[in-house]
Amino acid sequence: MTKYYLHLDYKDQYIAKFKTKSDDINLIYKEMSENIIKDGFKRGFTIQQQIDKYTSFCDSIYKMKDHCEKIRASDFLMFFSCYFALCKFKCIKPNEYMFLKIKKRKSRFQN
Repeated sequence: MTKYYLHLDYKDQYIAKFKTKSDDINLIYKEMSENIIKDGFKRGFTIQQQIDKYTSFCDSIYKMKDHCEKIRASDFLMFFSCYFALCKFKCIKPNEYMFLKIKKRKSRFQN
């Protein structure tokens, strides 16, 4: 199975990288962001209200990263979910993330 690093940029600034099992953006969306969007609809939020919430969270992580503040791992995962929810709502351009294949290194000393 091929593994990838997903590098995320937000407002032209590198935010984080995540390990993924696929480079299929729809599969990643389904795993990470579909549940928060459905939950938002169940709570009665409109699409525009959800976009505003996701954008404000991503902006807060952007500011923390810009000011070199420490960001918790749970906040990075929430950023990941909000980021791909915004991608699904077509608020983020598709060129702001990049997949890189993780290559395995071969040992020089094999028997």
